[in-house]
Amino acid sequence: MLKDNKEFYKRLEKQLSLSSDWPSIYKFKFILKSDSINIDTLKNIFNDIDRKISSNLSSSKNFMSITIIANMESPLEVIKKYKLASEIEGIISL
Repeated sequence: MLKDNKEFYKRLEKQLSLSSDWPSIYKFKFILKSDSINIDTLKNIFNDIDRKISSNLSSSKNFMSITIIANMESPLEVIKKYKLASEIEGIISL
């Protein structure tokens, strides 16, 4: 893992720890190409937790935004999901 990624996740963990009481409801947002088989891969990352998934096509229908609202146990669990999602080719995490 790149040093920049380690620093990013360290900052994110600190920010999440300070901004919420845990466990907490957390909103993940991602963008993928709409014809991507990786949409199912992303959804499967969240199969092990209680979550609500919604999606919207862009006006050009080339991209899909996916919102996942989940009850997360800790900032480390949030980061774990982001790391798994980051392995999907072409994904944008917001």
